[in-house]
Amino acid sequence: MNSNRLKIFTGAFALLLAAQVLLPGRSSAAAKVIEQLPAPEWSYTLPNGLSFWGTIDTQQSKQRMFIPLVKTVTVSPGKTKSSGMLYASVDRINGSANWVYDYSDMANDQPFTAHGFYSASNGYSYFYKMKGGIPYDLTAVDPNGKRKWTKTITDSYTPVFLDNGNIVIRSGISTNRKTIAFTEYNQEGKQVSKHTLTGKWTTGILELLPNGYVIHELLDKQNQVVGISVYRSLTALTTPLATYTAPKAVKDPYFQVHPLRGGSFLIQMSGRDTFLLLGYDASGTKKWIRPVNKTDRIDTTGNNYLIQSGNVYKLYSKDNQLLGKQQFGEAGDRDWYCRITPSGEITVEKQYQWQERPAVIDPETFEGDIAKEDFYVLDPANLQIKYHLSTSWHDYETGHNYIYAGGGELYITRSYAPKTISKYMLK
Repeated sequence: MNSNRLKIFTGAFALLLAAQVLLPGRSSAAAKVIEQLPAPEWSYTLPNGLSFWGTIDTQQSKQRMFIPLVKTVTVSPGKTKSSGMLYASVDRINGSANWVYDYSDMANDQPFTAHGFYSASNGYSYFYKMKGGIPYDLTAVDPNGKRKWTKTITDSYTPVFLDNGNIVIRSGISTNRKTIAFTEYNQEGKQVSKHTLTGKWTTGILELLPNGYVIHELLDKQNQVVGISVYRSLTALTTPLATYTAPKAVKDPYFQVHPLRGGSFLIQMSGRDTFLLLGYDASGTKKWIRPVNKTDRIDTTGNNYLIQSGNVYKLYSKDNQLLGKQQFGEAGDRDWYCRITPSGEITVEKQYQWQERPAVIDPETFEGDIAKEDFYVLDPANLQIKYHLSTSWHDYETGHNYIYAGGGELYITRSYAPKTISKYMLK
């Protein structure tokens, strides 16, 4: 590789920002170019030994971004050890007042120790970590990076973070009789409520959703799943809000519940050869039913839901009305990645689109192969394209993480061991 190819690559890309009108049920035309990406608002580089990791799991509050990290330390000559038990909190406004919370124990942590972190809209962050066996610690960290409290949970279960900012721990306890307990804590670590359930509640899957709804699988006499019930809350388990039983012809049904804003919800049923999506209003009345394909992906945003079929995206209202449609790439192109961001907007991206080499290559000026990356931001109300970024990179620079926070606020890092994150404001 010659020196030209190794030189620092600046001005590597031209970003195209797009805005257009999208009619329901129709794919969009070519996006209109508005301007190139502006200079970054700020950039933040991590301390030595740290890298951003798993940015797809980035979370946010009004003022901060919470991003997973990986730490690598040298334990002996030629040998290193890494840990993912830490995260960065980044100031969204100006990139200052940043801090890293490290809950690793490099000397004693075992490989594959269960752990995770969460954040709430109030700026608090929480992490849990297994303690060898079943017990694990749940710790709350305030917006300034200071530990507020830690609780040792004796029955391992991933915490559920409610829309109201509280945390619920579900514990399954086997003693003389089997019980399931849901214990709710506020951000100060004080117990708000505890519900202990026995009997039928210990059969089938019992799950609490972030909006407070409770879902419970229904089993037949042979302990086979046949349906699902949805309850409004842990304090309203006498009568279900809705119950759906799969048709008898459906074999091995599996159910998922997708809550929508305002109390409406969807029930997704998947069988061996039957796949359905059912819409319910806030009173639990079934309003519609839609067949879907086996490979369709269902996501919700606000009061709408999105069906992704390969590279075709269709947005529907809670009343099953088509609001918009988009297709990215040619028919059958399945290499596009879609995400519902913390802001509720929809992003679609594709990287590593290698471009054709010139017919004649000058070894003195050729800087390497070029790949294109496309990143779209879609309006969650109608699937209109709000922004389209089309970037070109040399082979040694390609691969990026795009973290969209809403309102044109975009963060970009490299994909491989990234140490620097930059904020851009799209207009």
